[in-house]
Amino acid sequence: MFHDIYHLAILFSSMALMMTLVVQGKSIFVVAPLCALIAVTFSGADPVAQMNEAYMTGFADYVKRFYLIFALGAVFGKLMDESGAAVSIARAVVMQLGKERACLAVVLACAVLTYGGVSLFVVGFSVYPLAVHLFGSANLPRRFIPAAIAFGSITFTMTSAGSPEIQNLIPIKYLVDATTGQSLTDARAGWPVSLIVALLMFVLGQWYLDTAIRRDVKAGLGFETLDTDRVQTTDVAGPPFLLAMLPLVVTILALNLLPAMCHAIASLAFSAESTPTLHAIFSRFPEDGTLAIFLGVIVGTIVMRRRLNDVWKCFGEGFFNGLLAVGSTSAVVGFGAAIKTLPAFQLVVNWVTNIPGDPLIGAAIAVAVIAAIAGSASGGQAIALPVIKPIYIDQLGVAPRALHRIVAISSGTLDSLPANGYVVMLIHNICGETHSRAYGPIFVTTVLIPAIGTAVAIVLFKSFPQWG
Repeated sequence: MFHDIYHLAILFSSMALMMTLVVQGKSIFVVAPLCALIAVTFSGADPVAQMNEAYMTGFADYVKRFYLIFALGAVFGKLMDESGAAVSIARAVVMQLGKERACLAVVLACAVLTYGGVSLFVVGFSVYPLAVHLFGSANLPRRFIPAAIAFGSITFTMTSAGSPEIQNLIPIKYLVDATTGQSLTDARAGWPVSLIVALLMFVLGQWYLDTAIRRDVKAGLGFETLDTDRVQTTDVAGPPFLLAMLPLVVTILALNLLPAMCHAIASLAFSAESTPTLHAIFSRFPEDGTLAIFLGVIVGTIVMRRRLNDVWKCFGEGFFNGLLAVGSTSAVVGFGAAIKTLPAFQLVVNWVTNIPGDPLIGAAIAVAVIAAIAGSASGGQAIALPVIKPIYIDQLGVAPRALHRIVAISSGTLDSLPANGYVVMLIHNICGETHSRAYGPIFVTTVLIPAIGTAVAIVLFKSFPQWG
């Protein structure tokens, strides 16, 4: 008993240290391996072997699987940013709603950009100046700006069916048939449940933000001006709204319609006997977000070329940003891979995977807890899916598409604890706020409400199994 308590204390202490250091602004590239080293050393494992093998294997495997998606997503975001398309879309949403609905305008602007595949960080930087202008005009407390941006970016759009965000695509890579290697799911998995849950999360989150803002305003709080507010990008001359939307529309359609169209063409136009090559190409068209984002990049490059000063520089910076993004997430995944071999992690896995009741409940809790350990939704998925897939699909027979959607939604709950990289950057670097002022609303909108959404999704999948 004491042995188990000791190892659990080492695990959670290393997690707490990682969260503390990240919140203080220390680089995750240093913090994650350092905390992994501390955990494996005090757990009695060989630190050199664990860091060279487990940590680096987890790090490298994640880069191998997802670098292209991260890199192309970063290029896509860079194109939308440099061309002014992201600002054009956000401004159009804002103009339609007006300053009297400042918070709703910020949330919807972020939602449109995120569901279109634009990087979360690009969304944050693009929408923030508009949010400052709106909140200032309406004299609303600026501490709610980070929550409005986070709610529109990392909740009901990030994990929804059809979204090209990485959190919706990772399960496709892991939930595969053990014999054929074919994916058992796709980006549209469980879309009826996803739609209902997304609407519920949006309504609850927006109601909470509006209520909390009104409470602060009633208490006499208003907008506080900072010196940095003079630096605005709201006057940037971006492309027309429809032109700006075209790359987003192409990405979403390519992700959600192109595979089905190609499979239909294979069955109708090509024969496996007479045209085996074409039949193979179309019938095996991948359920993968990489191609969809690539097509969005190509379209964005073509339609925005006159608004880009240097296309090659834009691509270079985009791929570099993608490398940083996948590297920072891989650093967290490496931490998870290192501690996966420790006795404490096995205790946690045994607990969360043997929770009595429905397997989807156990899967949701397992993913949420591991995402909390990783401090990242995508990192948590990458750590959890290889562990839970053999249990819940191969042994218990859980519907893969239902598991996909539950994994996606539940990964977006406890991942948003204070040490989450995006949360730290949004609060401190983008919005110039502090955790003490801004994190409370973020916790409600990105942790509690997605947790409610996860519970509702489980009930819906059990009530309507045909939706899975």
